[in-house]
Amino acid sequence: MLAVNRLHAQGSTQEQLSAELSVLIDVFAALPGFRRARAGRCLDEPDVWILLTEWESVGTYRRALSSYAVKTSGYPVFVRIVDEPGAFEVLLGAG
Repeated sequence: MLAVNRLHAQGSTQEQLSAELSVLIDVFAALPGFRRARAGRCLDEPDVWILLTEWESVGTYRRALSSYAVKTSGYPVFVRIVDEPGAFEVLLGAG
């Protein structure tokens, strides 16, 4: 399953937000069911970022979000996330 989260830099520098995302991705990487993550900045609106994570199942994703390590290390990122649906079932793919 894919988790797609848009977030706003809210005045933070690219270096600061990159560091915060890096910490969260490292925590995710240590959890069961994690497959991969990507983070990036919008070319047209540099204040808009995306965090894309891939998980073995919706259950492993939800358990990861409820873990203490994710809640505490992810807070600086989570406060920037746009409140919209973000969990997706993979139906097609290539590569």
